Amino acid sequence: MSEYQYYEFQAVDRPLTSKEQAELRALSTRAEISATRFTNVYHYGSFKGSPHQMMERYFDAHVYTANWGTRVFMLRLPRKRFDPKLAAPYLTDDQGLSLRSTREHVILTFAVQEEPGEWDDLAEPGLAALLPLRSELLAGDPRCLYLGWLRAVASGALDDEEVEPPVPPGMKPLSGTLASLANFLDLGSDLLEVALAVSASAPAWLSPPCEALAAWVKALPLKEKDALLLRLMEGQDPLLGTELLQRFRQGQAPAGSALPSLRTVGQLREAARVRHEAQVKRVAQAQAREKARRERELAEAREKALRTLAAREAAAWKDVEAHLATRKPGGYDAGVQLLKDLGEVARRQGRAAEFAARVRTLRELNARRPALISRLEGVGG
Repeated sequence: MSEYQYYEFQAVDRPLTSKEQAELRALSTRAEISATRFTNVYHYGSFKGSPHQMMERYFDAHVYTANWGTRVFMLRLPRKRFDPKLAAPYLTDDQGLSLRSTREHVILTFAVQEEPGEWDDLAEPGLAALLPLRSELLAGDPRCLYLGWLRAVASGALDDEEVEPPVPPGMKPLSGTLASLANFLDLGSDLLEVALAVSASAPAWLSPPCEALAAWVKALPLKEKDALLLRLMEGQDPLLGTELLQRFRQGQAPAGSALPSLRTVGQLREAARVRHEAQVKRVAQAQAREKARRERELAEAREKALRTLAAREAAAWKDVEAHLATRKPGGYDAGVQLLKDLGEVARRQGRAAEFAARVRTLRELNARRPALISRLEGVGG
């Protein structure tokens, strides 16, 4: 198995300067570097830079995948926009979700470490499907954090006695972005199903209609609206939209909207195991039913073919002679198969001795054709 490593970084809040791009070029001569993106693929060797330092200095999102089982997804969030307390209940360790703070940012890391497996180089993972999670977090949505904690459950990094953190509402069904994260974290369907079963329906404030947003904006003081418009026109605050959405949600969401759980890690794992075994049993039963159906259809088709053959037995014997007269392997095989079917018809009609005699005659007539004789060995007579 050849080595494979994929690195992708993306700047969201501001583009990189020419000086910063030059600094990055010093770390890799082969990487694709632009004002917003850094990507590189390694089939041998390793990247000499530090992803953690690059996230601290340059980028807002990062994906790393290696074919020996490691996957990492990192998000950098401004401390003035993201409260680390939102993530605190869901933090685990290197297997799952971790958090690191700098002077200006909070960096969240979703990590997976599995057994090595084959990787399709043509299907490079990208940030496009995962990047919307950053805006969701900045707007106060904790659902992806719960999936990060669930990764630690799946990996076995947590003790069975540990208690599950609050389950955010609106987890089921998973949105497209959350489903992409669940797939990236390799969360099995059984664990997901039992874990998300207790998640409350998505509240209206999670995906508010335009009318609700319009009413909220209308209620803002005129002076505050003017200040917000000025910030927008100045273009210096790319996170203004998420800031306002977070304020709206905080005003609409009741305290403790995430459902507190009394389930333990062990209970989640056991429920997932039971569901998996039930699913395996259902699949096995369905396969058995399908196999029985096919066998029944084959048996019915066989009976119909033998009844048809019995009705035209005399013509079938002439067909056998014609097949054998071709002196070709294909003709021999077709003739011998027809003989076997005729033997079954004779057996059912109590004429096995008569059939055996006709086969002996065929052998005597074709004694100098060893290829045919060897085939006739499997026919009664």
